[in-house]
Amino acid sequence: MFSDFANTIPGHGGIMDRFDCQYLMATFVHVYITSFIRGPNPSKVLQQLLVLQPEQQLNIYKTLKTHLTEKGILQPALKV
Repeated sequence: MFSDFANTIPGHGGIMDRFDCQYLMATFVHVYITSFIRGPNPSKVLQQLLVLQPEQQLNIYKTLKTHLTEKGILQPALKV
């Protein structure tokens, strides 16, 4: 079976202590990557927008429209 090498390197624990640490660090790395590294997911952003009140949605729409028009992506609306 697995032997514990706690006596081989005094003060460092055994081999099973090393595996425990890896499980703990893997959990922290997963949380870090999913929270801070991954970019925004457009479908999740849309889901969050749909939860807002209609006035808030209109405000975001107007802000986005202005931004895209200023960048030249959208054509300015013709005033009649």
